[in-house]
Amino acid sequence: MGIRAYVLINTQIGQTQKVAEELKKISEVKKIDIIMGPYDIIIEIEVPTYEDISEILLNRLQNIPAINHTMTCPVVG
Repeated sequence: MGIRAYVLINTQIGQTQKVAEELKKISEVKKIDIIMGPYDIIIEIEVPTYEDISEILLNRLQNIPAINHTMTCPVVG
């Protein structure tokens, strides 16, 4: 089992479903839930190393234009 993290995602108004569809294309994304509150989506990712978390955030999630903000929570146990 690799390194897991939860990523909370805030999307542009009306774009949540579109963002969820884009997230489905990322193989490291293991689970996607649309939620209510200050964030619109929570995803679970699994990668081999902590550096891979940064790669996904910087090179994949930031390339989805309808994402406003993310908060990443690595699993420690």
